[in-house]
Amino acid sequence: MKQTIVIAGAAGEGINTVELFIERILKQNGYELFSYKNYMSRVRGGYNFSTIVVSESPVFATVDKADIFIALNREAHDNAEAQMVSNGLLITEERMPDLKEVSRSKNAFAMAAVGAVLKIFGIHEDELHKIKSKKWADDVNLENYKSAKYGYDQFALKHLPPRGGEGRILINGNQAVAFGALSAGLSFYCAYPMAPSTGIMTTLATYEKEQKIIVEQAEDEIAAVMAAVGASSNGVRAMTGTSGGGFALMVETLGFAAVSETPVVICNVQRPGPATGLPTRTEQADLAFTVTASQGEFSRIVLAPLTVEDAFYDTHRAFNLADEFQVPVIILTDQLLADTTQTVERFDTASLKNERHLLEAVVEDYKRYDFTRVSGGRKYPGLDPQTLIMTDSHVHDEYGHVTEAIEPTIQLKQKFLNRTGAIKSALKKPELYGSTDYETLFITWGSTYGALREAVDQLNDDGKSVAMLAFSDVFPIHPDVMKPYLKEGVKVINVEGNAMNQFGMILRMETGTLFDHAINKYDGRPFTSQYIIEKFEVIQHD
Repeated sequence: MKQTIVIAGAAGEGINTVELFIERILKQNGYELFSYKNYMSRVRGGYNFSTIVVSESPVFATVDKADIFIALNREAHDNAEAQMVSNGLLITEERMPDLKEVSRSKNAFAMAAVGAVLKIFGIHEDELHKIKSKKWADDVNLENYKSAKYGYDQFALKHLPPRGGEGRILINGNQAVAFGALSAGLSFYCAYPMAPSTGIMTTLATYEKEQKIIVEQAEDEIAAVMAAVGASSNGVRAMTGTSGGGFALMVETLGFAAVSETPVVICNVQRPGPATGLPTRTEQADLAFTVTASQGEFSRIVLAPLTVEDAFYDTHRAFNLADEFQVPVIILTDQLLADTTQTVERFDTASLKNERHLLEAVVEDYKRYDFTRVSGGRKYPGLDPQTLIMTDSHVHDEYGHVTEAIEPTIQLKQKFLNRTGAIKSALKKPELYGSTDYETLFITWGSTYGALREAVDQLNDDGKSVAMLAFSDVFPIHPDVMKPYLKEGVKVINVEGNAMNQFGMILRMETGTLFDHAINKYDGRPFTSQYIIEKFEVIQHD
């Protein structure tokens, strides 16, 4: 059983509140959820909607058409037919004519709609008492309960709630990144608010005192990344977050972190560009920029989590990789992953280790920038009070002295090349999913994984023989990474959320792999499995 709920209306009409109550109570009753927000770049008004996919088994992607559509205003009512399946259920205020006699709250219909959905999914009436908030007065909570009870009584049970759900949590991508950073020992986070990355900062700020960390809102992205690099250069695990426009401002400091061999983690939550673009929509179009950003040639790592769950573990791993190789590590998510709320297994923090790769012992003639060492061996000021540590943005010798001599310049650059080779061998291999006897191999990266995974399942159920290869470690790429997966006669299809096949170009550049066809999406909206299947069928018939 899979059902899709859409809550639609204007910003300020309670879409997020309705979504929150439905998600929490359904999750607590054993349902699996995948929720995605589709909203305009404005504080109030406009046409916005949230999509909640509900199932008895894990869900990995959003869906285009609603089985249940909650219209919070007339515009939403008018759009309902286009966004619903043919036999869908439309919930409107007109269907609740006596509601005003029950409650005078301005949110009466929104809460009644929550009650209606809970009844449809077989949730016990006692659960309605959870429709309250500490930030609301008691009389407001009472009015909301009365409204929800009215909506509950108007509809019939359609789906019996599943058993289970124990140990699973409900979390979105930005929260997962924040908790992954905390698990890695984050001490300092500095950022300038920029949608859709701001949720990382607000989540961390919530735990600032409890976790004894510093969360600083900088005046701009340049200051934010400089502060993070400054903190890291003095031994603190530090991070910043932004979106594409903010990352553009961070580029010069990215090079400074590289030449000074200062580990730093940057999360770029992509949105469509160029310039301001579509601030609240999704796209995977910053990859080519990210892997080449800043002047000169140097080592860097780019990770692109596949799922909300991966966002936690990849963020934790980003800090270990940054410390091991003393490079900038960029976590490349997007609005889809950031604003997706999903039920996942509780994170296995007991299995995680914080690996600092520091050299604490006193070493005679210590070379901070030893040209023969590509990982580990780092000291920071004060770690060893007897050792002088110098940090500068210039080309330098092994001790950190600025130089323009030819030999140390070549040695420093060669070190960066050797380090990149070591990184290639250390990164994760892509995930292969689907038929082991595949005739078609889809290639993708990052958050497109979810929709493609569901498409692969459906195509194989329909008698096709397909598989997907999903990359979360997207740069650098080992030249032999594709060899185990390319078979004679297999058609290769590249799938990514941009127009120019940016990952496909990088894969060809690094491994020589060519793809036969591409499925792209660049309208600011996420992939769905149905979209991929329809495009695949066109390719099949060409």
